[in-house]
Formats: sequence, structure tokens, C-alpha cells
Amino acid sequence: MENIEKKHTLILNRLHCYFVEESEYDDVFLKYNGKKIWPKDKKQQPMMMDTTKDLDIELQNISRNQEVVIELWDWDFISPNDKLGTFNMIVEGDSGPFSTDMIQNRKETKKAKYTLDWEVI
Repeated sequence: MENIEKKHTLILNRLHCYFVEESEYDDVFLKYNGKKIWPKDKKQQPMMMDTTKDLDIELQNISRNQEVVIELWDWDFISPNDKLGTFNMIVEGDSGPFSTDMIQNRKETKKAKYTLDWEVI
């Protein structure tokens, strides 16, 4: 009998903004494996300081002990988009909820602080 590894679903629940990079708000979007995954219906989502947005994103077929890296980007109209940082998560099995703080991209980010709430089923 084959030992088939159980695959998991990583659910991204909420994105919290504590401090913005720009003066009033950041125009953010999330990427996974080089593809934009949020927001689904527009280019970006404005995030002001001390705000939370529901995400409702499911990433399927995640292996046990797999590292999942979600990138947070700031959309810019005229200049290239800025990568604000990453959320690094290790899927250890069905559990949660968890919160992961953004690791800042030191080249671009000066003060932005974001947290991602997630769980695994």
C-alpha cells in the first residue's frame, strides 16, 4: 500500500495594517509564486493605518513542512511597484489560527508593518 502524503489547504483570512509606507495609505496587493492572488477584482486595495481587510484566499495542495511565502506589494501608477515584504509560513498540519508579521524588504520598506492571519485545513 502506497503512503500518499496528505495535502493541506492554507487559508489566508485577514491582512492587518499597523503602519503604512506612504504618507496616507498604501495601495497593496498580494502575490504567491509570482502571481497576484489578492485583491481578485481590482489592481490593488488601499490600506490605511490601523485597518484590517478580509481576504478569503485558499491555497490548495500544500505539503506538510512546506514553506509558503506570500509577498506584499505596493502598487505605483507611474514608477515600478515596490515589494514591501514577505510573510513566511511553514505548514505543519491542520491547525491554526496563526498570525505572521511581514518581514520587510530592506531596500524599499522604511516603516510599513503588516500582519497576516491564516490557518490550515
